[in-house]
Amino acid sequence: MKKALFILSGVMMVTGASAQIKQYTMAQAHSHNDYERATPFYAAASLQFGSIEADIHLKDGILYVAHDASAIEPFRTFKEMYLQPVLRQFSLYNGKPYAGNAPMQLLIDLKTAGTRTLQALQELLLPYRKYFDRNANPAAVKLVISGNLPPMTEWDKYDPIFFFDGRPDSVYPAALQPRIAMLSVDFHAYSTWNGKGTLIPAEMQKVTAVINKAHQQGYAFRFWGAPSTRSTYYKLMDLGADWIGTDHPEELYDVMHNTARTTASNMPVHEVYIPSFASDATQVRSKNVILLIGDGTGLAEMFSGYTANKGALNIFQMRQLGLSKTQSTDNYHTDSAAGGSAMGAGAKTHNRAIGLDNTYVSIPLIPEILAPKGIQSGVIVTEEITGATPASFYGHTADRDSTYTLEKQLLSSKLQLAVGGGREELEKNFGRQLASSGIRIDDNLDNWDATTKNRTLVILSSKVVTSMRNGRGNYLKTALKKALQQLNASGKGFFLMVEGSRIDQGGHLNDLDYLVREMLDFDEAVGEALRFADQDKQTTVIVTADHETGGLALMDGDIAKGSLRGHFATNDHTGIPVMVFAYGPNSNLFRGVYENNEIFHKMLRCFGK
Repeated sequence: MKKALFILSGVMMVTGASAQIKQYTMAQAHSHNDYERATPFYAAASLQFGSIEADIHLKDGILYVAHDASAIEPFRTFKEMYLQPVLRQFSLYNGKPYAGNAPMQLLIDLKTAGTRTLQALQELLLPYRKYFDRNANPAAVKLVISGNLPPMTEWDKYDPIFFFDGRPDSVYPAALQPRIAMLSVDFHAYSTWNGKGTLIPAEMQKVTAVINKAHQQGYAFRFWGAPSTRSTYYKLMDLGADWIGTDHPEELYDVMHNTARTTASNMPVHEVYIPSFASDATQVRSKNVILLIGDGTGLAEMFSGYTANKGALNIFQMRQLGLSKTQSTDNYHTDSAAGGSAMGAGAKTHNRAIGLDNTYVSIPLIPEILAPKGIQSGVIVTEEITGATPASFYGHTADRDSTYTLEKQLLSSKLQLAVGGGREELEKNFGRQLASSGIRIDDNLDNWDATTKNRTLVILSSKVVTSMRNGRGNYLKTALKKALQQLNASGKGFFLMVEGSRIDQGGHLNDLDYLVREMLDFDEAVGEALRFADQDKQTTVIVTADHETGGLALMDGDIAKGSLRGHFATNDHTGIPVMVFAYGPNSNLFRGVYENNEIFHKMLRCFGK
């Protein structure tokens, strides 16, 4: 049969701007009781905390840093622990406390008598006043005095470099209001919440009310004593607290630094297809099998799509459920090569190996087994066609990065149809061979003639097969529709693997917005497969993953609004089992808990092999 190779390029200009939940920065991060750290000041300053807190005691004319008087140590003075480190910051960063324009605030909690302690602090700082004078230098460190404050009638007697930490139940004359940096209050006066789950409604109302009251009066707001947990940080950010305090600087830094990547909202919503279930779990031989692989897609990734799509997912319409154990033969967590090969060749193998068993001996792939029976096979991916997952259905190599070898194997493989990226690399390696074969080069996906009976490799530019966020558009759904049309025309049945390749990339990047956009695109393809299965009545659809990536935990969300917040445990794969959903004839075969290579054998049983 004559080969036809369509090489496409071009850019789809559909954009997907990232709409995020309100974001905070390190400028709003407060290091509570900072002096209790193993490295006071520097632990928070190295993370560019906007506010750093120190409790001070006046004893024998010296200002010491401690929570209680009993904890005073001779070497733990305010000058040694905070003043000198601040001066060092200005030396390091050309007259600024931090690189760039990041602000720094010292919140100084007076533990001894306010008037005497503040006077002693004022005298100590007098030679260094320029580092704290925000009128002369906008980058100066802001000094906020809290704790045992002097009477407010005395505030105007103190150096203007000092600002004050007010209280929500106090009334301040207009002349003093510019000296008030914020209003602060004990969290436990409003709630007994321990930072797990969420607040009860009555306490939520109290907490919200005190924050709103401060804002209505024109003041920034801070709780002290709030639980130091991720859930608390997120909740206070959602409620609009201006300072987020923590006893664990690294944890809050992770939240603040990565909030833009760990939240997702305002996604494009798609309607789900409601299957008829007329052919579901019937015992007739399957004529066609469609295997949809969400690369790196665990249950959390699926539910993130369900949440973003406001409580609907094509995948979740399927009733036959199983669980696939993904370990490779040499590692607790597989990579896409060993994971893909388990499904493409039916044997577990070492990571990085494609189409080989764990002794590195080549084994038959499902397209190679089906081709002699007249059953055609195809693959569609949203990455390069030489990626580990698609290569597991046409290639045999010990190293997944053997791109040249895989391209060569693709050109001579048993695949009737292959659709993916990597045109640039293929042309570089095999350009002369392709040109001498009289192969057309097209620049538009629409030029793919799905009515052809010829073997078709549709290898697109990486500018087209990019991420959803970068404008891939409806490439996957369009390619799937054409592939189904072309493969089904033979009348002898087909096997088609469809991969949502870049869900995995979202996990590796720890980028929830990226991941969810890819998840939703993949789910739209699942809907098309289910629709085809209902029309055909002889098609089995399987949805699974090669592994989970990122260790995604869904921290919070609002299904009605389609917004969610997550946390990633790693930027690598994990060993957690992945879901298997199935629909159509013989879909009941995929129930239960089993090794991932069993999916290969179950698919052959669908074909009656």
